[in-house]
Formats: sequence, C-alpha cells, structure tokens
Amino acid sequence: MSRSVLLTAAVEDTELFREQVQHENLSLLHTPLEWYRAVSDDRPVLDIVEELDRFENIVHGSKRNARFFIEKVSEAGRLDQARRQLNLAVDQPAADYLESKGIPAIHPQVQGRAINLLEFMLRVRRMGETLYPCGDKTKEDLPGLLQELEMPVQELVLFTLEGPEEEALAQYQKQVLTEEPDIVIFHSRRSVNRTLAAYPDLNYDEATIITGDQAVTDKLVKEEIDTDRQAGGSWKSIQEHIL
Repeated sequence: MSRSVLLTAAVEDTELFREQVQHENLSLLHTPLEWYRAVSDDRPVLDIVEELDRFENIVHGSKRNARFFIEKVSEAGRLDQARRQLNLAVDQPAADYLESKGIPAIHPQVQGRAINLLEFMLRVRRMGETLYPCGDKTKEDLPGLLQELEMPVQELVLFTLEGPEEEALAQYQKQVLTEEPDIVIFHSRRSVNRTLAAYPDLNYDEATIITGDQAVTDKLVKEEIDTDRQAGGSWKSIQEHIL
C-alpha cells in the first residue's frame, strides 16, 4: 500500500521533486499553499526595464525569478535588449528556462548556490551594476552578498507571495482530511505557519514529520510538534527521507 505525502510548496518550486518521486510507492497529495503573482503596481518595474542597458549583469536566482522577468520584459517589448545583456543563473532550472526563451545564460553549477555564482562573478570580473529580479516576501542571499562587497545591485521586485483562493483552499482541506496523509513535509519556516493555518484539524502526532532543515525543526518545537526526520536544506535531501 502506498504512503500518502502532504506537500504544500509552490508548483514551480517542486517540479523536479514531483517528477522524481512520481514513480515511487507514494501517493503525493500536493496542495500548494504558496501562490506567486505579479505585483499590481508595475510602474517602477517598467521604469527599470526601460533602462536594461545600464546593467552589466542580470542575475536570475531561480526559475521563478527568471519567469516573471521574461514575462515583464516581453510585455514591455524589451526582450531583445535582455538577450544582449549578460544573463547569469544560479542553477540549471533557471538557465534552462532562459535558454527556452532564447536567452543564453551562464551558470557555474547545476545545483548552484548564491555563493557559487558570486565567486564566478569575481573570477570573471563582472563587478558592474547588477539587476536582480526577485519577489517581495523572501530575502534572497545574492543581493546581500553583493552589497557586502560593495558591488552595486538593483533588486527588481516583480511578484508577491499569496495564499490560494478560498475555493481552492476549501478543496485542499477536504482532500487532506479525507486522505489523512502518512507523511507531512514542512519544507520551510514559512510552510509551518501556512500548513498549520490551512489544516488545523490534521493529526500531526500520527503522521511522520519531515522538515527541510534545522530552522524548520526549531519552529515546529515552538508549535509542540515533533520532527521525525530532518533534511539537509534541499529538495534532494527531502526526497531521500521519504523514499
């Protein structure tokens, strides 16, 4: 009998993870509680998009960042200008997405981290002003690292994080209470708040609890929920704990 696994992360954050576990003896109950939408006031965004040629680098920290950036520059008719810039990607999914849109992208490692890309930028002396597309709810590592080295960086806020609409949430709640998952994944600190708020009646004591890292485990301690398995901060390490 397959084990049911509750996953609440965003669709675009879990594409590879879901693909890799779909052939295992698992029933994946994916109820994304993190939905990303373009910011409503895009006048400041358009002002920066009109000045793409002033930036030496455009750095894409994730596939989501790249997707919202491409959507905006395409809407503004500036996709050709974006192609002429040096586009750097932190990891393979972001690079692949850019390539699919006809934008060559350089990335130092397949499963890279911000520090890997920063080291690459220093090696090739790309230390001019950097444009960094991002969202408004999560503090990403690379802009802070650049600022510490006094390298100019402009964060371009393109999207915001919201929860599911009321109808979708009601459907999720019905699914989860009916299926009563055997395993619950808390992939981030943010997911603790969202999951507990969405599913307050779920019996967490009866489920196997997997956390993304120590910080998530610590947050669950405050909620008086015990962690059974703690991953190493990546989706790959989470995958290893459920198989």
